[in-house]
Amino acid sequence: MSAIKSVLAAVVLAASFAGAAYAQGETFTAKLATPVAERTQVIANSTVWICNADTCLARPTHASTVRACRILARETGSRITAYGPESRQLTAEELARCNGDTATQSAQR
Repeated sequence: MSAIKSVLAAVVLAASFAGAAYAQGETFTAKLATPVAERTQVIANSTVWICNADTCLARPTHASTVRACRILARETGSRITAYGPESRQLTAEELARCNGDTATQSAQR
């Protein structure tokens, strides 16, 4: 009977890890101020982004953060006007910090 309990516990534990991995697999959308001329693949923060016109899509393993947005902005050479999964888009203030807007950075000091 204890072997069955051990197997059941292992299955429950494995399912909990699968749930966490699934949650991290949300599709992120980034909107570019300057559209790309043709479909482009960009690697930023160890994530492959597929950009077409003004929209880039990816399934990163990181959170929706200003730092991650800033790295994508640097790699694309464009300002980012929206960033994150549908459930956690960056705010206007976070986007300003992502794009290095000096007025926002000065106000925070």
